[in-house]
Amino acid sequence: MKHIIAKLWVLGLAMLFGIGLSQSNTVSAKSTAAKVVSTQSLTKAPYRAVSGYLYSSTTLQKKVHNADNYPLTTFYTYKSATLQRANGNKAVYYYVKNGNGKVKGWIWSGHLVRLININQQRKQLNQIIGLIDTLSTDNKNNVISILKLMDKQSTLPDLLTQLTNLKNSITNNPDIIKLNQIFEMIKSDGQTLNYLFSEGINKLDPKVVAIHNLNNQVFALAQGLLDRIN
Repeated sequence: MKHIIAKLWVLGLAMLFGIGLSQSNTVSAKSTAAKVVSTQSLTKAPYRAVSGYLYSSTTLQKKVHNADNYPLTTFYTYKSATLQRANGNKAVYYYVKNGNGKVKGWIWSGHLVRLININQQRKQLNQIIGLIDTLSTDNKNNVISILKLMDKQSTLPDLLTQLTNLKNSITNNPDIIKLNQIFEMIKSDGQTLNYLFSEGINKLDPKVVAIHNLNNQVFALAQGLLDRIN
C-alpha cells in the first residue's frame, strides 16, 4: 500500500512538473514572437520566392508554405513590415499572394527576386520622357536641373522630394498634372527604372527577367533620363 501511495505521489509531482513545463514553454513561445516595428503599403509588383518560408502572420510563429515548393510561382507584394525577430535583429518582410490568392503569407524580403518586363519598362520610360518634354520651358529646365543634382549618393526619396517641391512652387495647372504623373511613375517603379539604366537598357533581353538586387540610388536613372531628354 505504501508503495502504491509513493508511486501516486511521484506521478502527481511529475504531472504537476509537466504542467509547469508546458506553461513555461507556452510563455516562452509567446515571448519569442516577432514584433512589428513599422508597416507600409506596397505597389503591387511581381516576385519569385527563391527560398524560405511564408508565415501566417507577422509574429512569424506559424509556417504555412515552403517557398521551395513554388519555384515558378509568381507572387505579388501588397504590404511590408519591419519586424524585430526573436533574436533581436530587425528585418523587412513582405506580405505576398500568388495569382489566385490561395498561397499567401509573410516572407523575408531577402528571399524574393523582382520580376520585370523590359518592354513594359521601356514604355514607361518613354512616357516619363514625353511628359518632361511637354512641360513649359521653365519647368522642363527645372526638372533637368533636379536630375543634374542627383549623384551616386542620392536616393529615390531625394528625387521625389525635389519633384514635390517643384510641383508645390508652381501654379501652372497642366504642368502640375504632368509632374504628378511623373512623380507617381517614378515612385512606383523608380528603383527598377534605375536598374535598367545601370545595366544598359538596350542590352537587356526584351522578356521578363528577375532582378536579385535593387538599390535605392537614382544616379543612373537621372543620367539616363538626361541623356534621352537632351
